[in-house]
Amino acid sequence: MVTLNDANAVPTLYSDHQNSVELIGDIQNHISQDSRLRGMNGRSYYRWILALVREGRVNMMYTRGHSAELTIPAQPNREADHYASGSQKFPHLVPLAPIPTFTMDTYTLFTKADGWIETNIRTFVNFFLAKEAASGLARIHDNLPPPEYPYTRALSVHSAVIQLYARSDQLPTAETLESRSRLESCLCRWVCNAVESMHHIFVGCAQFDEWRQDAGAEVSLRTERKLEEADMREKDRQPILNAAKSLFIDDPAVWPLKISQYYLGQTPSIQNFITYRMLPDTIKRRKLASHLSSD
Repeated sequence: MVTLNDANAVPTLYSDHQNSVELIGDIQNHISQDSRLRGMNGRSYYRWILALVREGRVNMMYTRGHSAELTIPAQPNREADHYASGSQKFPHLVPLAPIPTFTMDTYTLFTKADGWIETNIRTFVNFFLAKEAASGLARIHDNLPPPEYPYTRALSVHSAVIQLYARSDQLPTAETLESRSRLESCLCRWVCNAVESMHHIFVGCAQFDEWRQDAGAEVSLRTERKLEEADMREKDRQPILNAAKSLFIDDPAVWPLKISQYYLGQTPSIQNFITYRMLPDTIKRRKLASHLSSD
């Protein structure tokens, strides 16, 4: 603030952030705060204010925030709070603050989405690396909203329990029981000379070949009917039908990780097989993809 009565008066900068006011005061008292500044958000603004204070071009004072007082410092502070609270909803009402690039670190990160990055760089980088890794893992399978858990539509209580335990990694396979000292061997207890893992039970075990063939034929039939109802040409149906037939087997051409994971609720991504050329209508294209994934 600058008073009109005295043009030579030093302007006063009021803040309701007491830590900031105390920080400026400590530096004025020749207490080094360089290490503290290096890790602070918006540190370029602090350095800018410090430069003005050291040159005697501004004074900094504390004013109580969220106050109903009618004092001169309190009223503009309420106005600033009002615009700050509405800045997310009405960004065009908030005037742009100048960016003091001249007081930034020698090397400062910048992104088009976020602008200049003056936060903890390690936290910032770790967040985006984790986000990228998570999104990359999700993309390899179908990224449509997942269908209902299989056990909500099971035909028997026994089937529902098996599917629930498979999703929670609690299915009592020989591999699981052997790892918990409940069995002496982890080999298949049916007809195979292989480790009885969850994947082996649902995909590889010869004991359940007939069941997998019947289930695969049923899924293929339902898929073909849906494609016919969508008026999709026969040559465009084949990749989708191949994916349906490969639901219960390890098909490297269909499953991104080369192994079937249908028993965990994963389905192959079929959106790449349903293109704009096949179905120009976006709603119909998404509807068909969702129905096929839910089957």
